[in-house]
Amino acid sequence: MIGDDDVVLINFVGKIKATGQVIDFTYRDIAEKEKIDVDKSDLSPIVVIPSANYTLKAISKSLIGKNEGDKYTLDLKPEDAFGRFNPRLVKTYSLDAFRENNIKPSAGDIVSLDGMTATVMSVGAGRVMVNFNHMLAGKELIYDIEVFKVITDDAEKAAAIFRHYTGKQPDKVEINESNVRILYKDSIDKHVADAIADDIDKYVRKGFKVEITSS
Repeated sequence: MIGDDDVVLINFVGKIKATGQVIDFTYRDIAEKEKIDVDKSDLSPIVVIPSANYTLKAISKSLIGKNEGDKYTLDLKPEDAFGRFNPRLVKTYSLDAFRENNIKPSAGDIVSLDGMTATVMSVGAGRVMVNFNHMLAGKELIYDIEVFKVITDDAEKAAAIFRHYTGKQPDKVEINESNVRILYKDSIDKHVADAIADDIDKYVRKGFKVEITSS
């Protein structure tokens, strides 16, 4: 059975409960069925560690006690997903504030204001109404989840953690009793490399020396 610190690969389909609209998924055939334009090369099982913050906490915790191959449905209230809708996070700005930044806003646009991301709700009469809530705030969601694989090999765990932080597979992982050497063709920011090393120490093997080098 899956425990708190296990490294797990899952497939899933997430939907808005009220409408059935697909909001996220890992299956390539879903993109074709729902006519969603995505890069299919990016669709693959995601890595989840129940005690880590790799995905929604409710999804992470739901894995505890499950087994490889299990399939189940998770019904999430807003507070377990992306939070309740907060009307105080709906604000109005002057249109000039956008023009000064060479932005021509229209309803539905995603914009950055005051260092935060917001969705444009409406534009009119020199005013722009924007919503700083997450676009799924206030929504009940349903996730169909498949436990694709419980990873037991240390090199595979390290590779999975690397992919979580970079979105890419490493070119090679070399591992011995005390060291992990990850080879990758591109450079990695130091804060990302540090996060990868910390998680390998925490979830793969304590005391590993982690080295990330260009292949």
